[in-house]
Amino acid sequence: MSEFEKEEKLKAQLEDKFGGAISDMIIQRKDRVWFEIKAEQLVELMNFMKTGMGFNRVSTITGVDEGEKLGAFYHLTDENGIVTVRAKTPRTDPHLPTITGVFPGAEPYERELADMFGIKIDGLKPGRRYPLPDDFPTDQYPLRKDWKVGDAYPEEKTSPATEAK
Repeated sequence: MSEFEKEEKLKAQLEDKFGGAISDMIIQRKDRVWFEIKAEQLVELMNFMKTGMGFNRVSTITGVDEGEKLGAFYHLTDENGIVTVRAKTPRTDPHLPTITGVFPGAEPYERELADMFGIKIDGLKPGRRYPLPDDFPTDQYPLRKDWKVGDAYPEEKTSPATEAK
């Protein structure tokens, strides 16, 4: 019996169900699996992870700037482990589908992806910006690697928050 029997079973089930849509699967350690899914399969995968595999919580979504691509790491948990799913999108026209139909609690994380990275979340209901203020420039994405404070406040070269100090 393998030390990673549960993780190997999860890997086999996912590869059987999603085949070539899944790549770079790694069993990092006991109760910890990472893999990538094609963005167009993300919602179907999330539904399967929740209803078919028992991963009933999205604990967080982490955005990442990978140069030519932007991405998101979806961290899912059950009572015994964590699965991290990465989905990527082109930087030039970044879109990912919303997973709020499966995990309603993902909404603030998806708003953060939109605000901080400029990833358009297709299907996300209209709402307030998060976490940036409503008057922050809409074409500025502070967590992209090439962003500078002066990009948002070119006339001041600093933000109002830095001037107050």
